[in-house]
Amino acid sequence: MQDKERLLSPEEPLRFVFSHSALKEGWDNPNVFQICTLREMGTERERRQTIGRGLRLPVNEAGERIYDDRINRLTVVANESFEHFAKGLQSEIEAAIDPTGAFRFGRIPRLAFTPVLNREKTGYLTQAESHEIWQCVEEQGLIDQYGDLTNAFQPEKEQFRLSLPEQYSGLEASVIGRMQKYLPRDFVRDGRQRTKVTYNKRVELNNDFKALWERIRQKTRYSVEFRTEDLVSLASGKIEAMPEIQPTVIEITRRDLDITESGLEGGRITSNRLHLVQNELPLPDIIGFLQRETELTRGTIVEILAKSGRIGDFGLNPQSFMTETAKLIQRALRELIVDGIKYEPVKGRFYEMRLFEEQEIEEYLNRLYTVQSKDDRTPYDYIACDSKMEEEVAILLDADDRVKFFCKLPRWFKVTTPLGDYNPDWAVVVEDDRKLYLVRETKSTLERDKRRETENRKIDCGKAHFTALGVNFKDASNIHEVLNP
Repeated sequence: MQDKERLLSPEEPLRFVFSHSALKEGWDNPNVFQICTLREMGTERERRQTIGRGLRLPVNEAGERIYDDRINRLTVVANESFEHFAKGLQSEIEAAIDPTGAFRFGRIPRLAFTPVLNREKTGYLTQAESHEIWQCVEEQGLIDQYGDLTNAFQPEKEQFRLSLPEQYSGLEASVIGRMQKYLPRDFVRDGRQRTKVTYNKRVELNNDFKALWERIRQKTRYSVEFRTEDLVSLASGKIEAMPEIQPTVIEITRRDLDITESGLEGGRITSNRLHLVQNELPLPDIIGFLQRETELTRGTIVEILAKSGRIGDFGLNPQSFMTETAKLIQRALRELIVDGIKYEPVKGRFYEMRLFEEQEIEEYLNRLYTVQSKDDRTPYDYIACDSKMEEEVAILLDADDRVKFFCKLPRWFKVTTPLGDYNPDWAVVVEDDRKLYLVRETKSTLERDKRRETENRKIDCGKAHFTALGVNFKDASNIHEVLNP
Protein backbone atom coordinates (compact mmCIF):
# COMPACT_ATOMS: atom_id res chain seq x y z
CA MET A 1 0.00 0.00 0.00
CA GLN A 2 3.00 2.32 0.34
CA ASP A 3 3.25 2.38 -3.47
CA LYS A 4 -0.48 2.39 -4.23
CA GLU A 5 -0.34 5.44 -6.54
CA ARG A 6 1.85 3.45 -8.92
CA LEU A 7 -0.37 0.37 -8.57
CA LEU A 8 -3.49 2.37 -9.39
CA SER A 9 -1.98 3.91 -12.52
CA PRO A 10 -3.53 2.60 -15.81
CA GLU A 11 0.00 2.31 -17.23
CA GLU A 12 1.02 -0.16 -14.50
CA PRO A 13 0.57 -3.75 -15.81
CA LEU A 14 0.74 -5.30 -12.32
CA ARG A 15 -2.59 -6.51 -10.95
CA PHE A 16 -3.18 -7.05 -7.25
CA VAL A 17 -5.68 -8.64 -4.89
CA PHE A 18 -6.98 -7.08 -1.68
CA SER A 19 -7.98 -9.14 1.31
CA HIS A 20 -11.73 -8.84 1.82
CA SER A 21 -11.16 -7.35 5.28
CA ALA A 22 -10.13 -4.14 3.51
CA LEU A 23 -13.65 -3.83 2.10
CA LYS A 24 -15.42 -2.84 5.30
CA GLU A 25 -16.47 0.63 6.48
CA GLY A 26 -14.27 3.47 5.27
CA TRP A 27 -13.10 1.88 2.03
CA ASP A 28 -13.59 4.66 -0.52
CA ASN A 29 -12.27 3.20 -3.79
CA PRO A 30 -15.30 3.19 -6.16
CA ASN A 31 -13.65 1.07 -8.88
CA VAL A 32 -14.28 -2.40 -7.47
CA PHE A 33 -15.50 -4.80 -10.17
CA GLN A 34 -14.74 -8.29 -8.79
CA ILE A 35 -15.14 -9.68 -5.28
CA CYS A 36 -14.26 -13.25 -4.31
CA THR A 37 -15.37 -14.46 -0.88
CA LEU A 38 -12.79 -16.90 0.54
CA ARG A 39 -14.67 -17.71 3.71
CA GLU A 40 -18.21 -17.66 5.07
CA MET A 41 -19.34 -14.13 5.82
CA GLY A 42 -19.81 -13.79 9.55
CA THR A 43 -22.74 -11.37 9.79
CA GLU A 44 -25.36 -9.72 7.63
CA ARG A 45 -23.61 -6.39 8.18
CA GLU A 46 -20.34 -7.84 6.88
CA ARG A 47 -22.08 -9.17 3.76
CA ARG A 48 -23.71 -5.80 3.01
CA GLN A 49 -20.55 -3.83 3.67
CA THR A 50 -18.42 -6.10 1.50
CA ILE A 51 -20.80 -6.31 -1.46
CA GLY A 52 -21.60 -2.62 -1.11
CA ARG A 53 -17.99 -1.74 -1.96
CA GLY A 54 -18.65 -2.97 -5.48
CA LEU A 55 -22.01 -1.26 -5.91
CA ARG A 56 -20.65 2.26 -6.22
CA LEU A 57 -20.62 3.99 -9.59
CA PRO A 58 -17.04 3.83 -10.95
CA VAL A 59 -15.06 6.87 -12.01
CA ASN A 60 -12.74 7.48 -14.94
CA GLU A 61 -9.27 9.05 -14.83
CA ALA A 62 -10.81 12.53 -14.62
CA GLY A 63 -12.81 11.55 -11.54
CA GLU A 64 -16.13 11.64 -13.42
CA ARG A 65 -18.85 9.09 -12.66
CA ILE A 66 -19.51 6.47 -15.35
CA TYR A 67 -23.17 5.56 -16.06
CA ASP A 68 -22.61 2.87 -18.71
CA ASP A 69 -24.43 -0.36 -17.73
CA ARG A 70 -21.82 -2.43 -19.54
CA ILE A 71 -19.13 -1.08 -17.21
CA ASN A 72 -21.23 -0.88 -14.04
CA ARG A 73 -21.22 -4.62 -13.45
CA LEU A 74 -20.02 -6.32 -10.27
CA THR A 75 -18.82 -9.93 -10.49
CA VAL A 76 -19.02 -11.89 -7.22
CA VAL A 77 -17.44 -15.32 -6.76
CA ALA A 78 -19.55 -16.61 -3.88
CA ASN A 79 -18.76 -19.56 -1.64
CA GLU A 80 -22.42 -20.56 -1.40
CA SER A 81 -25.05 -21.51 -3.95
CA PHE A 82 -25.92 -18.66 -6.29
CA GLU A 83 -29.63 -18.89 -5.54
CA HIS A 84 -29.02 -18.68 -1.79
CA PHE A 85 -26.57 -15.82 -2.19
CA ALA A 86 -28.84 -13.73 -4.45
CA LYS A 87 -31.95 -14.33 -2.37
CA GLY A 88 -30.11 -13.61 0.88
CA LEU A 89 -28.57 -10.39 -0.41
CA GLN A 90 -31.88 -9.05 -1.70
CA SER A 91 -33.71 -9.97 1.51
CA GLU A 92 -31.06 -8.30 3.64
CA ILE A 93 -31.21 -5.07 1.61
CA GLU A 94 -35.02 -5.00 1.88
CA ALA A 95 -34.85 -5.54 5.64
CA ALA A 96 -32.21 -2.84 6.05
CA ILE A 97 -34.33 -0.29 4.14
CA ASP A 98 -37.53 -1.04 6.08
CA PRO A 99 -37.47 -3.49 9.05
CA THR A 100 -41.31 -3.56 9.07
CA GLY A 101 -41.33 -5.42 5.74
CA ALA A 102 -43.33 -2.76 3.91
CA PHE A 103 -40.54 -2.18 1.38
CA ARG A 104 -39.92 -4.74 -1.34
CA PHE A 105 -38.05 -4.54 -4.62
CA GLY A 106 -40.50 -4.00 -7.48
CA ARG A 107 -43.23 -2.55 -5.24
CA ILE A 108 -44.56 0.79 -6.55
CA PRO A 109 -44.97 3.41 -3.78
CA ARG A 110 -47.81 5.91 -3.84
CA LEU A 111 -45.37 8.75 -4.54
CA ALA A 112 -43.81 6.96 -7.52
CA PHE A 113 -45.24 9.43 -10.05
CA THR A 114 -43.99 12.69 -8.50
CA PRO A 115 -41.05 12.81 -11.01
CA VAL A 116 -43.59 12.95 -13.90
CA LEU A 117 -44.06 16.32 -15.60
CA ASN A 118 -47.59 17.75 -15.54
CA ARG A 119 -49.63 18.29 -18.71
CA GLU A 120 -48.44 21.87 -19.08
CA LYS A 121 -44.75 20.76 -18.80
CA THR A 122 -44.24 23.48 -16.22
CA GLY A 123 -43.59 21.34 -13.15
CA TYR A 124 -43.87 17.92 -11.61
CA LEU A 125 -46.92 16.15 -10.22
CA THR A 126 -47.70 16.78 -6.57
CA GLN A 127 -47.87 14.06 -3.95
CA ALA A 128 -51.66 14.22 -3.99
CA GLU A 129 -51.74 13.85 -7.80
CA SER A 130 -49.32 10.91 -7.65
CA HIS A 131 -51.53 9.26 -5.05
CA GLU A 132 -54.60 9.76 -7.27
CA ILE A 133 -52.86 8.18 -10.29
CA TRP A 134 -51.70 5.28 -8.08
CA GLN A 135 -55.32 4.67 -7.06
CA CYS A 136 -56.40 4.73 -10.71
CA VAL A 137 -53.71 2.21 -11.68
CA GLU A 138 -54.77 -0.08 -8.83
CA GLU A 139 -58.44 0.11 -9.84
CA GLN A 140 -57.48 -1.07 -13.35
CA GLY A 141 -55.81 -4.13 -11.83
CA LEU A 142 -52.27 -3.27 -12.95
CA ILE A 143 -51.02 -3.32 -9.34
CA ASP A 144 -52.42 -4.87 -6.17
CA GLN A 145 -53.27 -3.14 -2.90
CA TYR A 146 -49.62 -3.17 -1.83
CA GLY A 147 -48.27 -1.73 -5.09
CA ASP A 148 -46.89 -4.97 -6.52
CA LEU A 149 -47.26 -5.28 -10.31
CA THR A 150 -49.78 -7.85 -11.55
CA ASN A 151 -49.73 -10.01 -14.67
CA ALA A 152 -52.08 -7.48 -16.33
CA PHE A 153 -49.22 -5.00 -16.67
CA GLN A 154 -47.80 -5.97 -20.08
CA PRO A 155 -47.10 -2.67 -21.90
CA GLU A 156 -45.18 -4.43 -24.68
CA LYS A 157 -48.42 -5.95 -25.99
CA GLU A 158 -50.26 -3.97 -28.66
CA GLN A 159 -53.66 -4.30 -26.97
CA PHE A 160 -52.41 -2.96 -23.62
CA ARG A 161 -54.15 0.23 -22.51
CA LEU A 162 -53.88 2.53 -19.51
CA SER A 163 -56.74 4.96 -18.91
CA LEU A 164 -56.18 8.01 -16.73
CA PRO A 165 -58.68 10.66 -15.58
CA GLU A 166 -59.23 13.63 -17.91
CA GLN A 167 -56.99 15.95 -15.89
CA TYR A 168 -54.05 13.58 -16.49
CA SER A 169 -54.76 12.84 -20.15
CA GLY A 170 -51.56 12.65 -22.17
CA LEU A 171 -49.45 11.42 -19.25
CA GLU A 172 -50.06 7.71 -19.95
CA ALA A 173 -46.62 7.13 -21.51
CA SER A 174 -44.80 8.81 -18.63
CA VAL A 175 -46.80 6.86 -16.04
CA ILE A 176 -46.11 3.56 -17.83
CA GLY A 177 -42.43 4.51 -18.06
CA ARG A 178 -42.28 5.06 -14.31
CA MET A 179 -44.00 1.73 -13.65
CA GLN A 180 -41.57 -0.09 -15.93
CA LYS A 181 -38.71 1.08 -13.73
CA TYR A 182 -40.12 -1.17 -10.99
CA LEU A 183 -40.27 -4.31 -13.14
CA PRO A 184 -38.05 -7.12 -11.81
CA ARG A 185 -34.81 -6.84 -13.77
CA ASP A 186 -32.74 -9.62 -12.23
CA PHE A 187 -30.05 -7.22 -11.05
CA VAL A 188 -28.27 -10.20 -9.52
CA ARG A 189 -27.61 -12.79 -12.24
CA ASP A 190 -25.77 -16.07 -12.41
CA GLY A 191 -22.60 -15.27 -14.36
CA ARG A 192 -22.41 -18.87 -15.57
CA GLN A 193 -25.63 -18.41 -17.55
CA ARG A 194 -24.12 -16.27 -20.29
CA THR A 195 -22.32 -16.84 -23.55
CA LYS A 196 -20.16 -15.05 -26.07
CA VAL A 197 -21.92 -13.60 -29.10
CA THR A 198 -19.57 -14.55 -31.94
CA TYR A 199 -19.19 -12.86 -35.31
CA ASN A 200 -19.89 -14.80 -38.52
CA LYS A 201 -17.19 -13.45 -40.83
CA ARG A 202 -18.79 -15.10 -43.85
CA VAL A 203 -21.50 -12.44 -43.72
CA GLU A 204 -19.01 -10.10 -45.39
CA LEU A 205 -19.50 -12.16 -48.57
CA ASN A 206 -23.21 -11.30 -48.52
CA ASN A 207 -23.65 -8.66 -51.23
CA ASP A 208 -26.83 -7.39 -49.59
CA PHE A 209 -24.94 -6.74 -46.36
CA LYS A 210 -22.20 -4.87 -48.24
CA ALA A 211 -24.75 -2.79 -50.16
CA LEU A 212 -26.64 -1.90 -46.97
CA TRP A 213 -23.45 -1.09 -45.07
CA GLU A 214 -22.31 1.26 -47.83
CA ARG A 215 -25.55 3.20 -47.33
CA ILE A 216 -25.53 3.49 -43.53
CA ARG A 217 -21.84 3.57 -42.54
CA GLN A 218 -21.36 7.27 -43.33
CA LYS A 219 -20.98 9.51 -40.27
CA THR A 220 -22.72 12.88 -40.15
CA ARG A 221 -22.67 16.12 -38.24
CA TYR A 222 -25.63 18.28 -37.39
CA SER A 223 -26.37 21.99 -37.43
CA VAL A 224 -29.31 23.77 -35.85
CA GLU A 225 -31.29 26.75 -37.06
CA PHE A 226 -33.84 28.62 -34.98
CA ARG A 227 -34.79 32.24 -34.41
CA THR A 228 -33.83 33.86 -31.12
CA GLU A 229 -37.26 35.48 -30.86
CA ASP A 230 -38.86 32.00 -31.04
CA LEU A 231 -36.67 30.83 -28.14
CA VAL A 232 -37.48 33.93 -26.09
CA SER A 233 -41.21 33.45 -26.66
CA LEU A 234 -41.20 29.72 -25.88
CA ALA A 235 -38.92 29.89 -22.83
CA SER A 236 -40.61 32.94 -21.29
CA GLY A 237 -44.01 31.26 -21.72
CA LYS A 238 -42.80 28.19 -19.84
CA ILE A 239 -41.37 30.32 -17.02
CA GLU A 240 -44.55 32.39 -16.82
CA ALA A 241 -46.60 29.20 -16.34
CA MET A 242 -44.13 27.82 -13.77
CA PRO A 243 -45.67 26.89 -10.39
CA GLU A 244 -45.40 29.46 -7.64
CA ILE A 245 -41.95 29.66 -6.05
CA GLN A 246 -42.23 29.05 -2.31
CA PRO A 247 -39.99 30.90 0.18
CA THR A 248 -37.59 28.89 2.33
CA VAL A 249 -39.30 27.74 5.54
CA ILE A 250 -37.83 25.99 8.60
CA GLU A 251 -40.19 23.80 10.61
CA ILE A 252 -39.31 23.51 14.30
CA THR A 253 -41.00 20.74 16.29
CA ARG A 254 -40.52 20.03 19.99
CA ARG A 255 -41.65 16.80 21.60
CA ASP A 256 -41.21 14.87 24.81
CA LEU A 257 -38.78 11.97 25.00
CA ASP A 258 -39.88 8.90 26.95
CA ILE A 259 -37.37 6.45 28.42
CA THR A 260 -38.99 3.02 28.78
CA GLU A 261 -37.81 -0.55 29.28
CA SER A 262 -37.65 -0.98 25.49
CA GLY A 263 -35.53 2.13 24.96
CA LEU A 264 -36.12 5.73 23.90
CA GLU A 265 -39.49 6.61 22.39
CA GLY A 266 -40.91 9.84 21.01
CA GLY A 267 -43.61 11.29 23.20
CA ARG A 268 -46.25 13.97 22.65
CA ILE A 269 -45.52 17.07 20.55
CA THR A 270 -45.27 20.13 22.78
CA SER A 271 -44.87 22.79 20.06
CA ASN A 272 -44.69 23.13 16.31
CA ARG A 273 -44.01 26.32 14.40
CA LEU A 274 -42.82 27.49 11.01
CA HIS A 275 -40.06 30.05 10.62
CA LEU A 276 -39.86 32.01 7.37
CA VAL A 277 -36.22 32.49 6.39
CA GLN A 278 -35.37 36.07 5.48
CA ASN A 279 -32.63 36.34 2.88
CA GLU A 280 -30.14 38.92 4.15
CA LEU A 281 -27.30 37.95 1.80
CA PRO A 282 -26.68 39.63 -1.57
CA LEU A 283 -28.63 37.97 -4.36
CA PRO A 284 -26.54 35.62 -6.55
CA ASP A 285 -25.68 36.42 -10.17
CA ILE A 286 -28.70 34.84 -11.88
CA ILE A 287 -27.60 35.96 -15.36
CA GLY A 288 -24.17 34.35 -14.95
CA PHE A 289 -25.72 31.14 -13.56
CA LEU A 290 -28.21 30.82 -16.43
CA GLN A 291 -25.50 31.62 -18.95
CA ARG A 292 -23.36 28.74 -17.65
CA GLU A 293 -26.33 26.34 -17.60
CA THR A 294 -27.77 27.20 -21.03
CA GLU A 295 -24.80 28.71 -22.97
CA LEU A 296 -27.05 31.56 -24.17
CA THR A 297 -25.97 35.19 -24.39
CA ARG A 298 -26.64 37.52 -21.48
CA GLY A 299 -28.90 39.63 -23.66
CA THR A 300 -31.11 36.66 -24.58
CA ILE A 301 -31.39 35.58 -20.93
CA VAL A 302 -32.34 39.09 -19.80
CA GLU A 303 -35.00 39.23 -22.52
CA ILE A 304 -36.45 35.85 -21.46
CA LEU A 305 -36.63 36.84 -17.78
CA ALA A 306 -38.16 40.23 -18.53
CA LYS A 307 -40.82 38.81 -20.83
CA SER A 308 -41.75 36.04 -18.35
CA GLY A 309 -42.89 38.55 -15.72
CA ARG A 310 -41.69 36.24 -12.94
CA ILE A 311 -38.42 37.91 -11.94
CA GLY A 312 -40.11 39.10 -8.71
CA ASP A 313 -40.05 35.47 -7.46
CA PHE A 314 -36.25 35.52 -7.55
CA GLY A 315 -36.00 37.23 -4.17
CA LEU A 316 -38.30 34.71 -2.46
CA ASN A 317 -36.06 31.71 -3.04
CA PRO A 318 -33.10 32.52 -5.30
CA GLN A 319 -31.69 28.99 -5.67
CA SER A 320 -35.05 27.38 -6.38
CA PHE A 321 -35.96 30.06 -8.92
CA MET A 322 -32.62 29.78 -10.76
CA THR A 323 -32.75 25.98 -10.88
CA GLU A 324 -36.32 25.80 -12.20
CA THR A 325 -35.72 28.60 -14.70
CA ALA A 326 -32.62 26.86 -16.08
CA LYS A 327 -34.59 23.61 -16.54
CA LEU A 328 -37.37 25.36 -18.45
CA ILE A 329 -35.00 27.28 -20.72
CA GLN A 330 -33.11 24.05 -21.48
CA ARG A 331 -36.42 22.31 -22.26
CA ALA A 332 -37.39 25.07 -24.68
CA LEU A 333 -33.94 24.85 -26.29
CA ARG A 334 -34.27 21.10 -26.83
CA GLU A 335 -37.65 21.50 -28.50
CA LEU A 336 -36.40 24.16 -30.91
CA ILE A 337 -33.08 22.44 -31.60
CA VAL A 338 -34.64 19.14 -32.68
CA ASP A 339 -37.29 20.89 -34.79
CA GLY A 340 -34.62 22.82 -36.69
CA ILE A 341 -31.91 20.18 -36.90
CA LYS A 342 -30.13 19.35 -40.18
CA TYR A 343 -27.54 16.63 -40.82
CA GLU A 344 -24.85 16.49 -43.46
CA PRO A 345 -22.31 13.71 -44.27
CA VAL A 346 -18.76 14.22 -43.00
CA LYS A 347 -16.33 13.51 -45.82
CA GLY A 348 -13.97 10.61 -45.11
CA ARG A 349 -15.58 9.54 -41.81
CA PHE A 350 -17.24 6.13 -41.66
CA TYR A 351 -18.10 3.30 -39.29
CA GLU A 352 -15.65 0.48 -40.06
CA MET A 353 -16.99 -3.00 -40.78
CA ARG A 354 -14.16 -4.51 -38.72
CA LEU A 355 -15.90 -3.23 -35.54
CA PHE A 356 -18.41 -6.08 -35.91
CA GLU A 357 -15.60 -8.56 -35.26
CA GLU A 358 -13.49 -6.51 -32.85
CA GLN A 359 -16.30 -5.71 -30.44
CA GLU A 360 -17.85 -9.10 -29.78
CA ILE A 361 -19.71 -9.17 -26.48
CA GLU A 362 -20.85 -11.57 -23.76
CA GLU A 363 -24.54 -11.56 -22.88
CA TYR A 364 -26.87 -13.37 -20.49
CA LEU A 365 -28.76 -16.23 -22.09
CA ASN A 366 -32.16 -14.93 -21.03
CA ARG A 367 -31.59 -11.85 -23.25
CA LEU A 368 -30.50 -13.75 -26.36
CA TYR A 369 -32.42 -15.12 -29.32
CA THR A 370 -30.63 -18.00 -31.06
CA VAL A 371 -30.58 -17.47 -34.83
CA GLN A 372 -32.19 -20.49 -36.52
CA SER A 373 -31.23 -19.94 -40.16
CA LYS A 374 -27.76 -21.24 -40.96
CA ASP A 375 -27.11 -18.96 -43.93
CA ASP A 376 -25.19 -15.68 -43.84
CA ARG A 377 -28.15 -13.35 -43.39
CA THR A 378 -27.05 -11.90 -40.04
CA PRO A 379 -23.64 -11.10 -38.50
CA TYR A 380 -23.97 -12.96 -35.18
CA ASP A 381 -25.17 -16.37 -34.00
CA TYR A 382 -27.28 -14.69 -31.28
CA ILE A 383 -29.32 -11.50 -31.19
CA ALA A 384 -29.43 -9.53 -27.93
CA CYS A 385 -33.01 -8.39 -27.29
CA ASP A 386 -33.88 -5.62 -24.85
CA SER A 387 -37.60 -6.44 -24.82
CA LYS A 388 -40.18 -9.06 -25.82
CA MET A 389 -41.06 -6.87 -28.79
CA GLU A 390 -37.50 -7.05 -30.13
CA GLU A 391 -37.43 -10.82 -29.61
CA GLU A 392 -40.65 -11.22 -31.62
CA VAL A 393 -39.23 -9.10 -34.45
CA ALA A 394 -36.02 -11.14 -34.46
CA ILE A 395 -37.96 -14.41 -34.73
CA LEU A 396 -40.10 -13.15 -37.62
CA LEU A 397 -37.17 -11.65 -39.52
CA ASP A 398 -35.25 -14.90 -39.14
CA ALA A 399 -38.17 -16.92 -40.53
CA ASP A 400 -39.07 -14.67 -43.50
CA ASP A 401 -37.59 -15.72 -46.85
CA ARG A 402 -38.06 -12.21 -48.24
CA VAL A 403 -35.46 -10.93 -45.77
CA LYS A 404 -32.04 -11.16 -47.42
CA PHE A 405 -30.15 -9.63 -44.50
CA PHE A 406 -30.99 -8.35 -41.02
CA CYS A 407 -29.14 -7.39 -37.88
CA LYS A 408 -29.66 -5.68 -34.57
CA LEU A 409 -27.36 -2.68 -34.91
CA PRO A 410 -24.51 -2.90 -32.36
CA ARG A 411 -24.26 -0.46 -29.47
CA TRP A 412 -21.26 1.25 -31.04
CA PHE A 413 -23.37 2.30 -34.05
CA LYS A 414 -24.56 5.68 -32.80
CA VAL A 415 -26.10 8.81 -34.28
CA THR A 416 -24.99 12.01 -32.55
CA THR A 417 -27.91 14.16 -31.38
CA PRO A 418 -28.26 17.23 -29.10
CA LEU A 419 -29.96 14.95 -26.55
CA GLY A 420 -27.18 12.36 -26.47
CA ASP A 421 -26.19 9.48 -28.73
CA TYR A 422 -28.97 7.51 -30.43
CA ASN A 423 -28.61 3.81 -31.29
CA PRO A 424 -31.26 2.61 -33.82
CA ASP A 425 -32.56 -0.95 -33.53
CA TRP A 426 -32.53 -2.77 -36.88
CA ALA A 427 -30.94 -2.75 -40.33
CA VAL A 428 -32.82 -4.89 -42.87
CA VAL A 429 -32.62 -5.77 -46.57
CA VAL A 430 -35.92 -7.11 -47.93
CA GLU A 431 -36.68 -8.23 -51.48
CA ASP A 432 -40.18 -8.55 -52.89
CA ASP A 433 -40.73 -6.78 -56.20
CA ARG A 434 -37.54 -4.81 -55.54
CA LYS A 435 -34.85 -4.60 -52.90
CA LEU A 436 -35.38 -2.26 -49.99
CA TYR A 437 -32.62 -1.13 -47.63
CA LEU A 438 -34.24 -0.23 -44.33
CA VAL A 439 -33.35 1.02 -40.86
CA ARG A 440 -36.03 0.60 -38.21
CA GLU A 441 -36.74 1.56 -34.61
CA THR A 442 -39.19 -0.85 -32.96
CA LYS A 443 -41.53 0.47 -30.28
CA SER A 444 -44.58 -0.98 -28.56
CA THR A 445 -46.67 1.97 -29.78
CA LEU A 446 -46.45 4.62 -32.48
CA GLU A 447 -48.50 7.13 -30.47
CA ARG A 448 -46.03 9.84 -29.49
CA ASP A 449 -48.09 10.88 -26.47
CA LYS A 450 -47.55 7.43 -24.98
CA ARG A 451 -43.77 7.55 -25.29
CA ARG A 452 -41.17 9.59 -23.43
CA GLU A 453 -40.42 12.95 -25.00
CA THR A 454 -36.67 12.25 -25.17
CA GLU A 455 -37.43 9.03 -27.06
CA ASN A 456 -39.49 10.91 -29.62
CA ARG A 457 -36.86 13.61 -30.05
CA LYS A 458 -34.02 11.14 -30.55
CA ILE A 459 -36.05 9.23 -33.14
CA ASP A 460 -36.71 12.54 -34.94
CA CYS A 461 -32.96 13.17 -35.03
CA GLY A 462 -32.37 9.62 -36.30
CA LYS A 463 -34.83 10.22 -39.11
CA ALA A 464 -33.07 13.46 -40.09
CA HIS A 465 -29.69 11.63 -40.07
CA PHE A 466 -30.81 8.77 -42.33
CA THR A 467 -32.76 11.14 -44.60
CA ALA A 468 -29.48 12.97 -45.23
CA LEU A 469 -27.97 9.60 -46.26
CA GLY A 470 -30.94 8.66 -48.45
CA VAL A 471 -31.86 5.66 -46.27
CA ASN A 472 -35.45 4.63 -45.52
CA PHE A 473 -35.96 5.04 -41.74
CA LYS A 474 -39.04 4.97 -39.52
CA ASP A 475 -40.31 3.63 -36.23
CA ALA A 476 -42.47 0.49 -36.30
CA SER A 477 -44.66 -1.43 -33.88
CA ASN A 478 -45.03 -4.72 -35.78
CA ILE A 479 -43.29 -6.83 -38.42
CA HIS A 480 -45.52 -5.49 -41.21
CA GLU A 481 -44.33 -1.92 -40.51
CA VAL A 482 -40.73 -3.13 -40.26
CA LEU A 483 -40.72 -4.70 -43.72
CA ASN A 484 -42.70 -2.07 -45.61
CA PRO A 485 -41.44 1.40 -46.64
